[in-house]
Amino acid sequence: MKWISLITVVMVAFVFGCAPTVIEGRKIDSAKLSQMSIGQTNKAKVEELFGKPAKVESVSAGVEKYIYGYRKTDPEWYTIESTQKQDFEVWFQDGIVQYYKLRSEGQAAVLKE
Repeated sequence: MKWISLITVVMVAFVFGCAPTVIEGRKIDSAKLSQMSIGQTNKAKVEELFGKPAKVESVSAGVEKYIYGYRKTDPEWYTIESTQKQDFEVWFQDGIVQYYKLRSEGQAAVLKE
């Protein structure tokens, strides 16, 4: 009976401890940002550096916004899940970069109390 309880505990820990990591989008390499110049870089170069955007918004006449997103969640049964998040926006006017911003957030795994 003791062995059955031990085996059950180990199996439950294995099932909950092996939750898959969830990744959405592509992580933005901040080193590639140095290859962009406001007022000079065009859409083709941005797509070459970062790939196709997840979303394209038309802001106003001649102004477009490329939106890139990245999310990585690493759930663990014994911790608060580890998460990483990036949001990257590139604004174009007449096909040339006018503005961009990269926001990164992250939460490391923390043991539950």
